[in-house]
Amino acid sequence: MTPDRAELQSWYRAAMVRRIDELRALRVPLASGDEIACAAARQIGQALRGSGSTFGFADLSAVAAIVETSSDEETLRRVEGLITELHILAREDESVPSIRVEWLVRAAGLQEDPSILDGVRTLAEAWEVVARAGGLSEAGLAERVADDLGIELSDIGARRAAALHLVPPALMIAGRVLPLKEDSETITVATAEPTSLPMELELQRVTGRRPVFVVATPTALSAILTEVLEEPIPDAPVVETPVRPTLDERDTRDRAILVVDDEQSTRLLVRHLLEKREYRVVEAEDGVEALEILASGQPIELVVADLNMPRMDGLELMWELREIRGGEHLPVIVVTGEVDEILETQLMEEGADDYIRKPVDARLFLARVEATIRRAEG
Repeated sequence: MTPDRAELQSWYRAAMVRRIDELRALRVPLASGDEIACAAARQIGQALRGSGSTFGFADLSAVAAIVETSSDEETLRRVEGLITELHILAREDESVPSIRVEWLVRAAGLQEDPSILDGVRTLAEAWEVVARAGGLSEAGLAERVADDLGIELSDIGARRAAALHLVPPALMIAGRVLPLKEDSETITVATAEPTSLPMELELQRVTGRRPVFVVATPTALSAILTEVLEEPIPDAPVVETPVRPTLDERDTRDRAILVVDDEQSTRLLVRHLLEKREYRVVEAEDGVEALEILASGQPIELVVADLNMPRMDGLELMWELREIRGGEHLPVIVVTGEVDEILETQLMEEGADDYIRKPVDARLFLARVEATIRRAEG
């Protein structure tokens, strides 16, 4: 980095302290749903998205873009997350307090005193220290957080296997998050850090769905995750953001996707979408033809199959695929024209890696394809 560039970035970090104060001033009106405050927060997000890109802070641009596009109901929670990210960005400035979870301290009704969390390095410790300082149990603190941010408490015992299937175990562990339920557009996730914008981005990236956060305590999450994943869950650092794997455009080239559908119009649409992303497309009219293609030894990285087809439908194809050598780990997305949450859950529990409803939405379809490939690659 050139001296001029380094000097500009240092100046920009100092400017972020002023942005933190601007966002803090919006908290009270945001909590009451004030439309003017919501608009002001989105304008700050817009400014930070552009300036972050200009000064070389790509992560800031990404999280600021979330705030910029927030609905009024989401704005306060995301502003709290943006304050955290600005703290991290400005951490080289010694005048900036070390606290990274202002939202937790504020929810407990405590003064925003950085010394409360002196020496705290993990999220679990932060919850314990703040609850004790506020004279609360962790469960009581969770209620305060949910009320303060305008989100729900989690019913952590009510979880669907289909939702767990969509999030890689490594991400659950790294972010201490527990998927609870999903539908065609959203995934509901229990978390002790509901303001984490990097985690929100990452969950959207790996699932192709919009995350909906609900609050749970670190203690409860650790216990359930240990049970679900059958391994102990380490404490999550307060300031660490999750790893963000990406699928570069060059990685899509020559990846072969098998599209199985008896409707030529659907195959043409899907082919068009995939080839625009430089995937190589192989077509089959039904499950029988698809199995013949797979048996021929063609390298296939993903199968996109319609549910309802003659001779062999998508569900039967998936069953057969799981029985043949090399097919047990081949990812499958099922396309269905039915709007039936029970059926969609069954598809996931029977071994589908994801599903999408007809008519196919181009943006959502491509997001699911890329998310499924990322999960398959670990």
